[in-house]
Amino acid sequence: MKKIKNLSLVLVAIFVVSCASEDEKMTRYLVGNWETVYVKLEMPTFKRKDTLIEYDIDFANPHDPRAKQQGKSFTTYNVDGTFESWTKKNGYPAGQKTQGNWKATKDSLFYEFSQGPGKKPFTVAFELEKIEDGFSIKGLQDRDNDGEQDDTFYLETVRLPDTEK
Repeated sequence: MKKIKNLSLVLVAIFVVSCASEDEKMTRYLVGNWETVYVKLEMPTFKRKDTLIEYDIDFANPHDPRAKQQGKSFTTYNVDGTFESWTKKNGYPAGQKTQGNWKATKDSLFYEFSQGPGKKPFTVAFELEKIEDGFSIKGLQDRDNDGEQDDTFYLETVRLPDTEK
């Protein structure tokens, strides 16, 4: 009788998990600790000129000078919809932490945060995709401050090993 009861509980758990929406599955997937391993920025009309500027930083490559200069970036996504992002350089915290709220759908990631005390919060949205060992985000922004949201920002992460999926 005890085996039947345990089997029933397992079947109910499998049913509940399999009935989760794609948004819920992606949200559960993102909860945990992540490290940024690659960033690419393309600005096709840098400062409104016909000039393409590209940056790519491979944080997984120990010989990438830009990665050494920038330090390593980390993000924690909490189940309550909050996040915290920070950078470490030479093993020590560098710069300020960013804290705010996040929300995921099956193909989009939304952040809401402010850049300093007393500043108005704003929302940033990215395309979201699962990749091997992590996820990637991509979006158009105005990174060169020319008034045009034509700069492509792309980022890849990996789950830190102490985090369950």
